[in-house]
Amino acid sequence: MSALGRVVRSGVGRKRVQTVVIGLVVLIAVTSGVLGGTLMVASRAPFDRAFAQQSGPHLAAQFDPAKVTAAQVAATANAAGVVASAGPFPTALITPVRAGDRPVRPITVAGRADPGGAVDVVTMLEGRWVTGPGEIVLHSDGRMPPGMEPKIGEVLALPNVAGSPALTVVGRARSISETAGGWVAPEQVAALTAATGLQMLYRFASADTEGQVDAGRAAVQAGLPEGAMTGVRSWLTMRTESAGNAVLLIPFLIAFGVLSVLMAVLIIGNVIAGAVSTGTRRIGILKALGFTPRQVVRAYIVQALIPAAVGGVLGVVAGNLLAIPILAQTNRVYGTSDSGVTPWVNVAVLAGALTLVVATAFAAAARAGRLRTVDVLAVGRTPKPGRGQWASRLTARLPLPRPVTLGLAHPFARPVRS
Repeated sequence: MSALGRVVRSGVGRKRVQTVVIGLVVLIAVTSGVLGGTLMVASRAPFDRAFAQQSGPHLAAQFDPAKVTAAQVAATANAAGVVASAGPFPTALITPVRAGDRPVRPITVAGRADPGGAVDVVTMLEGRWVTGPGEIVLHSDGRMPPGMEPKIGEVLALPNVAGSPALTVVGRARSISETAGGWVAPEQVAALTAATGLQMLYRFASADTEGQVDAGRAAVQAGLPEGAMTGVRSWLTMRTESAGNAVLLIPFLIAFGVLSVLMAVLIIGNVIAGAVSTGTRRIGILKALGFTPRQVVRAYIVQALIPAAVGGVLGVVAGNLLAIPILAQTNRVYGTSDSGVTPWVNVAVLAGALTLVVATAFAAAARAGRLRTVDVLAVGRTPKPGRGQWASRLTARLPLPRPVTLGLAHPFARPVRS
């Protein structure tokens, strides 16, 4: 082993407390940085990300089954500009009643065999999808306070429907486009009410503006009987509404993310600078033994980098584990389906933390390495003469014990670190 390697090894092994502290600080800072970066990524255009993840419809159209058949509605999937579609789904408006005669707001239910498909992939939040008549999956947008929504297994009565059928809640799900308030089996819709509708969902090749969406709607409507299309909803309208709901929350999440990253930077820089500064006298001894300033700098960089690298890797692991419940909450708020930390966040935070360790250790060691050997051995960590003297004289006038006044003046001797 080279002389420089022995210096690094002895420094890491001899200053065990300092080594452990560096590792723990970097671990906590990297964990904080990963969580902060994850919050910032999760808060960036949440509706657009959720819409892309769920293949949301650019246009949700409602048709009157008295004026058009299901086959005619299905044929609109071949209209000019349509690249994907789902449906037609039979729909019905119901007003369910919970136990104790507690009414639930009227909701539109759609008959859908499964939550997947080419358009409007419904994300299951809890429970399972319907498998037959007598079951319902309710839409949950995360805005209702906990405990207010019907629970899994709860039975919803329909006293206004012939035969007074009941639907058992078997799951809760979310559609970013809110295409329905609930989903039942297709054959269940006809039994709920005689006044049914047909829903068709479309994705267009171009739908970035209202004009493009209107052109797609005109292409879908062409060839259908007059008045067959009873209602439409553009994805641009949905995005505007979603932005209004999240406009107050997003800045707070971004602020927390930015603060986490900045605190990680400040903590790492301060601890590494302090750790290297405590070895100023040892740097003088190394120079007296014949080590060059460049060798001294390399030794202290590696000495700080070893525990920092271990702490950084552990911090990435901890950050990813702690991000799981955080992402679950942001998914509930935003309707996204993020399942883990974006890989580039892990790489950027770890690389940034280690770069900061190297830069701080280099600056502190280089500053001490440039001093004359005699000055380093004599001065050590003592501040430059005259620095902070005015603060010491001022605090000496206070009616406090001298150790207390010296402690009050000390931050002014090292203002940058303080």
